[in-house]
Amino acid sequence: MEQPVKKPSHADQRRKVLTSQLKPSRLVRICDVGANPLSEPPYSGLLMDGVAEIIGFEPNPDAFAKLQQTKSEYETYFQQAVGTQGHRTLYLHPLSGFSSLFPMDKTALAQIGKEKWLREGKVRQMDVQTAPLDAIEGLEKVDVLKMDLQGAELEVIQGGARTLEDCVTIVTEVRFHRIYENEPLFGDVDLALRERGFKLHKFLFTKSVMMPHAHEHDVRRPQLTSQLLDGDAVYIREGDLKVILNSDQLIYLSFAADSIFDSPDLALMCLDVLVARKNIDASLPREYISHFRTKQRNF
Repeated sequence: MEQPVKKPSHADQRRKVLTSQLKPSRLVRICDVGANPLSEPPYSGLLMDGVAEIIGFEPNPDAFAKLQQTKSEYETYFQQAVGTQGHRTLYLHPLSGFSSLFPMDKTALAQIGKEKWLREGKVRQMDVQTAPLDAIEGLEKVDVLKMDLQGAELEVIQGGARTLEDCVTIVTEVRFHRIYENEPLFGDVDLALRERGFKLHKFLFTKSVMMPHAHEHDVRRPQLTSQLLDGDAVYIREGDLKVILNSDQLIYLSFAADSIFDSPDLALMCLDVLVARKNIDASLPREYISHFRTKQRNF
């Protein structure tokens, strides 16, 4: 029996309005540092539509092998640890999403009742050679940077000034409560990105945990998770985007805003500028809006 054809979602239809009609001079170049395939990446739709190329870095051997097995012609991955130049230890956690260049902080974990995350004796150590983003041979400037490194995000920013010179947006994991020894926190990453001309656009999500107490079995846990732990933050260029971004960059930003971090208002702003520059037809914003999930007012 044939399987029914899955109807495209509103998000798919909306994305295809952009990817089918916006024609940059080259593919949007997305750099994914810490590309461990724990879930479907947010740029998968752009890959499927053939408008993006991915350059990814993942030092975890098992995660890297999975990436190599499933990659498309538009994806290139390197088993390279990115960070401050030097010989380092990669702490390979049995839950690979916790693997890091930083060892877990037992004291900080105890403060939030998460000592079980440490799993002493089960974390393997692997010697790696870390390299700054700017020192990686053959890596061109990127348009979109995605990072999930369990603490090394600041090192990528500090070592990537040239590579990120024309970057229009950065999506990065940020930590509010330290779980690794000496890892930079949200304020450190935020300051570094602001110094490099970016501003906080939004949080994609934040996660919180419950503070430990003797009454955990007597309460509704979701109502008592008050301690911010981490999340994903989105940064865009500071300033008047219609002045500081060229037309290709506006297209790349509209792709990312629509498909990677769900900011259709930002995508529409980019389209307005492209219409004003006569790069696209004036009807494209209306067509884009017609695929929003909720009904919009008539123009």
